[in-house]
Amino acid sequence: MRLLICAQDIFEGDAVGNHCLGLAEMAAQGGWESRLYAQNFDATVAQVQPLETLFADATDQDLLYVSYSIVAPLLDRLLALPCRKICYYHGVTDPALLREFEPVTAELCERALAQLPQLAGFDVIVANSKHVAQDLAPYVDVASIVVIPPVFDTLSTLAGNGAARREPDTFNMLVLGRVVPHKRIEDAIEVCARVAEGGLDATMTIVGSMPNYDYTRFLLKSARELGVLTRIDFTGMVDDADLLSSYDRASMLLSMSRHEGFCIPALEAMHRGIPAVVRDGHAAAEVVADAGLVVGTAQTPEQIAAQIIALRNDAAGWSTLTHKAFERARALLDLTCWPRWETVLQQAVRG
Repeated sequence: MRLLICAQDIFEGDAVGNHCLGLAEMAAQGGWESRLYAQNFDATVAQVQPLETLFADATDQDLLYVSYSIVAPLLDRLLALPCRKICYYHGVTDPALLREFEPVTAELCERALAQLPQLAGFDVIVANSKHVAQDLAPYVDVASIVVIPPVFDTLSTLAGNGAARREPDTFNMLVLGRVVPHKRIEDAIEVCARVAEGGLDATMTIVGSMPNYDYTRFLLKSARELGVLTRIDFTGMVDDADLLSSYDRASMLLSMSRHEGFCIPALEAMHRGIPAVVRDGHAAAEVVADAGLVVGTAQTPEQIAAQIIALRNDAAGWSTLTHKAFERARALLDLTCWPRWETVLQQAVRG
């Protein structure tokens, strides 16, 4: 039986793309013939084919896997295919968080939310977190949704045993991910300023693509007005070696995002024994649990900074947290193993 994996976009380095490519590789090692399809993809990734070709390829002997994170214009046609079907649901960003700086993406998310009832047409639904699975509660039995994190330990940032590293000499806060409005990078910058005012000689490294000129300009202006522009390094996109180096220099991962379907950077940081600080109210809090610092949605940057300073100054508490972070990461990675995925695939085959 073939596993036909499709997504709207498949690009190396993107979370959805990495997950599709990783699943294809794992399934192939498990004895499945895997094929990849996407509407938009990197032509240098030879194994990905145009999504339109899927409709000619699929037979009733195949298993279709649809990775869903944004509106899928061809969803009706995918659901009409004669094969069994799995949907992996990554979650959809609240359009309200995007409208000011990214109105086009906000519209795509609006359309995706309107499509969610159709996901009930899949034989099996897998979600990347319990929090995200609740999006589908009006349309499917949430208890039937399988939760598997959207990563594999073949990623360079998750390979090896993790945790074994030397504590950096300086207090560097790492902000990792696309520099887009709902990530609330401006809040992270203000946290950095308040931490520095509180007595810690803090720096910040912001790693990720910067696709929105207006938002980037707003962030630079904010950092300048707060007096911390010289403390912050905007790296843009980096390769794997530089990403690993960024983790090596980091004392803490900081995410002030208002929406995460999972928060892979928090998992990557915890795997290396780096405490993560995230906001409550979305899946990042589920990922971190009690192995990091989960701050309230209404807490101000000043209040968050005070908690970070107190945690950093508690040597015993900080050491305990680094160990708990690694153990939490290990438990989450155990959920992504091939036997668990194979069980899900067989469940879909059986209908």
